[in-house]
Amino acid sequence: MDTRLNWGAPMSNSWKDKVVMGNDCSLQHKQSHSKGFMQETDIDEYNIVDASGELFGTVVITNHTAVKGLRRTVSVEQRDKAGAIIVRESWTE
Repeated sequence: MDTRLNWGAPMSNSWKDKVVMGNDCSLQHKQSHSKGFMQETDIDEYNIVDASGELFGTVVITNHTAVKGLRRTVSVEQRDKAGAIIVRESWTE
């Protein structure tokens, strides 16, 4: 059984490729906010829920653009409903 999300065409270094969940689960956007003195960090939070709406975990995506050099760093952290880390990865684009 494939436990990865199926998002169609593959995207290079996409955070969606890193998230692990069952085929009957989906992501529900919880909230977004920015931080930093120039709002250079965007944070998106998602809940992982099944078809009946039961919560299975959370995903936090952090997208930081460096003020100097304009390098972009993306981080994904996925936790189960008990708070244990399932996925924690970062990469620079």
